[in-house]
Formats: sequence, structure tokens, C-alpha cells
Amino acid sequence: MFRNLYADTRSILSSRIFGLAMLAVFAGQTFDFVITKVIYLVIDASISAESIAYFYPSAAGFIVTAATLFITDREFSNGCIRNKIISGVKRSDAFLSAVCGGMLQAVMYTLFACVVSIFFSSFFTLGFMAESISEIADRWLVTTMACVAIGVFSTSIVMMLGGNKISYVVGLFLAFAMKVWDNRILGKLYPEKGHCTLTGMNLAVCRFIDRYVPYSYLVARPHYDMGSYIIGCSAMVIFSVVIGLVVFNKRELK
Repeated sequence: MFRNLYADTRSILSSRIFGLAMLAVFAGQTFDFVITKVIYLVIDASISAESIAYFYPSAAGFIVTAATLFITDREFSNGCIRNKIISGVKRSDAFLSAVCGGMLQAVMYTLFACVVSIFFSSFFTLGFMAESISEIADRWLVTTMACVAIGVFSTSIVMMLGGNKISYVVGLFLAFAMKVWDNRILGKLYPEKGHCTLTGMNLAVCRFIDRYVPYSYLVARPHYDMGSYIIGCSAMVIFSVVIGLVVFNKRELK
């Protein structure tokens, strides 16, 4: 198991996709800063760190999903998964190693994004004006947990579908759909004007998604207790691993 995990980790870190994902994080943060800087220059105002510090959470669902999908699918397309099984690696070990790889990618992308964010916030803004250090740390912690859960989920999709290209459609569609849906839910639960008008089952469903679905953690600052975020991310990880293991163990590899 550990030898297989080491080999998968080395393969991920040397992957071109991994490097491109890191580049996308840096380029996105840089582009966001430049656009924000131009806007603030036009209106003759100074930039606070809050204005540019959280580009990554808004794009993390797509970056983590795309990177884990491509890297995991590569293991099927080059025959690596099949060769592992033939050489005696247990299917469960191969699956869990891939899932750990998805977790590793999510953590590394988020940590890198955090470092880049701190760099831009420290040297090119007035600093954080409305958030304390503990609030900043909580936001990045929740973002990391959400990305880990999404990384596990998207990796499991590829493993369950046996490297079928439909996994790209499923994974990226879910990332896009959840982004749109979560923004709509956020607007209904916390309208800019007036009070929330949701009632009954609609209110319960929206609150549940906002509180326990990791995709929703990336669209707003944390506003629940940490326990809720831990439960939501843990549930998604457990669900992905259990269902993924069952399906992958029964699936015939081509």
C-alpha cells in the first residue's frame, strides 16, 4: 500500500497537469489583482486585502476537479491501473492510493494559493481591514477541507467510471452546476435587501446544502460552527470512498 502510494505521489508531483494547475492558481490570482487594481485606480481608492485575498476559493471547485480528473484518468489511459492489478496490487489499495492522491493535490493547490494570497495581500494592499487573523485562518482551513472533499469525490468518479471520458463531463458539470446553484441559494438565504422569504421544505433544503455540502463552502466566508464544516466534508469523503470502493471492486477494467 505505502509503496503504491509513494509511486502515485511521485507520479502526481511530476505530472504536467499538476504544474499547470499550480500555474493556473498563480495566474488567476495575478489577473484578479491586476483587474482589481485597475478598478481601484479608476475610482481613486486604496485596495484592502479582502478585495483580492480570496480569488482561489471562487475558482477552487473547477481547479481541483479538473486537475484530479485529468491526473486520475491518465492512470487509466496509460494502463497504470491495470498493470497494478495484474502485478498483485489489491483493487482497494489502488483505489485508496488514488483517493489519497486527490487529497494531496487539493491540499497542495490550496496551500500554494494561500501563500500567493498572503504575498499579494502583504505587499500590494493596505492589509486586512475587516477580518481578524483567526477569521482568515478559519476561512483558509474551511477552504482546504472543502477542496479535499471535492478532490476525493472527483477522483472517485474517475475510478468508478473506469477511466471513461464521461467522467470529465460528470465532474466538471457538477462543479459548474454546484457553483451556480450555491450562489442562488446564498442569494435566497441572505438577500442583500429585505429578509429571507424561503419557508418549509425549500428553506430546510437550502440550509442543509449551505451548511453541509462542501461545494457551498467556497462561495462565502464561513458562517457556521467548525463542527458543521467537518461533518459536511467528512460525510462527502466517506460517501465517495465507500461507494467508490464498492463500484471499483466490481468493475471490469479494460
